[in-house]
Amino acid sequence: MNLRKLDDEHYPAFSTGQAAELLGVEQPFLRSLDNAGVVTPQRSSGGHRRYSRHQLGLANRLRELFDEGHNLVSAQRILRLERELDEARAEITRLKQRLAHLSRTSESEGSHPEGPTGDSTE
Repeated sequence: MNLRKLDDEHYPAFSTGQAAELLGVEQPFLRSLDNAGVVTPQRSSGGHRRYSRHQLGLANRLRELFDEGHNLVSAQRILRLERELDEARAEITRLKQRLAHLSRTSESEGSHPEGPTGDSTE
């Protein structure tokens, strides 16, 4: 067995029973998420559901939202908005890094006595 697969958060390493135990939920809860198309685990060669760590995180977040009183539709909407917010924050970070790089590049070019054409600015 290649143990490095376990480092992949999308590797389907957990059976329904293991997933339910880790999350502190009943197996029917996980099956209901699958039936609703919200968390769709992969299937083993024998047809058994296999969950990844990523899917366990998603199922856990859904459980939290349900515990707060949200229904499935609102929980899905919240998850989508949270994902979009994460993506926007990542994009802001990338843009800030690019801006910092461009600023450093501009400053280092500005410290030379030559202008943009290589001519002396004096």
